[in-house]
Amino acid sequence: MESAVSFATTATLARQAGGAETGKVLLAQSVATVWFLLWDPRFEDAQQRFVPLEQRRGRGRGTRLYRRLLWLDVAAGLLATVVGVVAVLAAAAVGLISAEWLVLLMPAVLAAGVATPSGSASAGFAIADQLSRLGVIRLVLALFGCVVTLGALLTIGTVGYLAATVVTGLVYTVVVTAVAWRQVRRACGPSSACHVPSPPGLVPFLVKSSATGSVSLATDNGIFLLAGLLGGPTLVTYLKIAGAPGRLFASFVNPLAAQLYPRLARAAAQGSRTAVMRDVLRSSALTGGIGVLAVVAAAALLGLLLGLVYGPEYKVLSTTAVVMLAGAALRGAVVWAKVLPSALGVPGVRLVFLSAEGICQLATLVAATQVCAGSLCGTAAFAWGSLGLISLSTVGWFLSLRVLLRSLTDPGAPTEPGPAVGQPSAHPAS
Repeated sequence: MESAVSFATTATLARQAGGAETGKVLLAQSVATVWFLLWDPRFEDAQQRFVPLEQRRGRGRGTRLYRRLLWLDVAAGLLATVVGVVAVLAAAAVGLISAEWLVLLMPAVLAAGVATPSGSASAGFAIADQLSRLGVIRLVLALFGCVVTLGALLTIGTVGYLAATVVTGLVYTVVVTAVAWRQVRRACGPSSACHVPSPPGLVPFLVKSSATGSVSLATDNGIFLLAGLLGGPTLVTYLKIAGAPGRLFASFVNPLAAQLYPRLARAAAQGSRTAVMRDVLRSSALTGGIGVLAVVAAAALLGLLLGLVYGPEYKVLSTTAVVMLAGAALRGAVVWAKVLPSALGVPGVRLVFLSAEGICQLATLVAATQVCAGSLCGTAAFAWGSLGLISLSTVGWFLSLRVLLRSLTDPGAPTEPGPAVGQPSAHPAS
């Protein structure tokens, strides 16, 4: 539903403002997102791993650690927002950016800033085993945000659209943080008053998990930023629209990773290679089959749907959108790769994969803009190149699976992994 609401607002923006102006808005948002990737420590994975461990050492100690990491995230977001606003104002004062870009970048930076602590806040629901409650809250806030954002867009224009994202982002963060804090206190007890040191291994895990999340988001947003610099706002709009079906598919299969993590972690702790391999192959068969059906259906319907949703001028992107959807389907076939390295205690493996793939994707975009003269051709060339890279990455994950599981042995008949507190979030930047 969040993805559907996001597509609705983007489609309205494209129809209302046109391709070039929409590209400027998306580019400003990408610039702001990349800026915060340099500052946001991304505590949510560390919270979900270490808060339950700390709670076992004494009632309330998990609450204390969760609060400490949450406030550090808030402080980092506030600092990044202040520095970002000052940087934008300084760039405008010395003439590096025009007044038009100042008006676009300022609310984009503020919107990204107020959303910074939302990941750490959402982790509280996983810690308290209340992800279903988070789903209801996110649905309500998404509908609220859609109404406010579309109302501002239709009455004020693109500036109103960006200003509305600041308001809705702030409301989202405040509501989710307040409810999450109550849920964590209810599950783990009042915060321990005694001063305790950080759990051993927290900092190394935080560095690796934060770097992995940042690399993943940096690739997605870096593509739009680089596209704006090399091909202009229209290329950004084309990439956004052509990639929309793939993002919808990803939002559908990515929550499976949150469900797999406790099962894989439990089986790995028991040394059960059979249980891990079983869940990995089952998830690949499930998501792979869904992906094939999605691509076949999209090949017949996407031209019509893009015309209805975004406008008839975007029907030419239908073939490119199918190619990018095929890439998303391939990535979904190894959805377990998002959590398996962490479950096995080697989060650096995914960091290596994401870094290599991200660099190659950015290089592919550079090559596409150099070879192709127009935005339409550049979008198609990037889509095919990206599909090739994702294919190689998918094969690489399956080839590395045996190596990853080499340390596991089957001591006996594996027990069925059960639910565990502290699942990693199913957020779209995971």
